[in-house]
Amino acid sequence: MEQFLYPTLTAFFASFITWFFSKRKSLAEDRAAELDNAVNAVKYYRELLDDMATRLTAATETIKTMEAQHRELMGINQHLVEELQKFKQLNGKS
Repeated sequence: MEQFLYPTLTAFFASFITWFFSKRKSLAEDRAAELDNAVNAVKYYRELLDDMATRLTAATETIKTMEAQHRELMGINQHLVEELQKFKQLNGKS
């Protein structure tokens, strides 16, 4: 009986100790993987925000340029309307 019991208990305790330490190791590896994933997600979103900021700056500059162009075209339009009114007045008098 002792020939069977001692090796069995030794194997059982060895496997229990191995399981205990491997459980802690696997938990630590899982936490490290989660941290790596979080770091990668933060890096991805930071790059996305930087890209969006660059695009927003470019869009703002484009809008400013278009507004200046709009003002210029409105001035030209107003000038043409005035010329047309003068032409109509001259044509009506003739």
